[in-house]
Amino acid sequence: MAHPTSLAASPVHTRGFRRLVWALLVTSWGIALLVLGLSLLRWAAIGHTGGWVDWLPMPALPLPALLAGLKPPPTIAMHWRWLGAGLECIPALTLFYTVGCVHRICRAFLAGAVFGPEVVRGFRGLGWGFLAMLASSLVYQASVTALLSWLASGQSGGLVVLGLGSFEISVLVVGLMMLLLAHVLAEGSRLQAEADAFV
Repeated sequence: MAHPTSLAASPVHTRGFRRLVWALLVTSWGIALLVLGLSLLRWAAIGHTGGWVDWLPMPALPLPALLAGLKPPPTIAMHWRWLGAGLECIPALTLFYTVGCVHRICRAFLAGAVFGPEVVRGFRGLGWGFLAMLASSLVYQASVTALLSWLASGQSGGLVVLGLGSFEISVLVVGLMMLLLAHVLAEGSRLQAEADAFV
């Protein structure tokens, strides 16, 4: 059994490490909530000009629609606004799942468990979360461009846009890296358990 002084000297128990973990935890939840709020607010603003709409710190349309060269429809019925808000929930769900995995990892770190099964599950979920973000990004691109182009054409036509940019490629790479890291941590936990069994 480790001496208390050695535990106090462990990097996991230092004040700097714990501050870093809390910063990651608060920042990830804060950004996720901010992104969702701004995305939903955008659909309330589409079709309006002046007033509070001019103060919004974001483009008038979602990024895939802007890249496709679409223009905001002059007016939009309330049920289409609700549909657009529902489309925003597609990437938001995967984002919040991923942030939830970060929360699980941070909670384990704050408890002093760096190589335990909870951390392994957290990183594995994080990997699958990033891959789900890639899939949801493609679904979102197709859905939002189809809806806005259909509305802009007077509900007589439309287009579907799909693109693989730096965001999608980065998410794919990071997701695969997190899955690989989860395998490494799982093997480290197994070896640690074997070593503890011999003590």
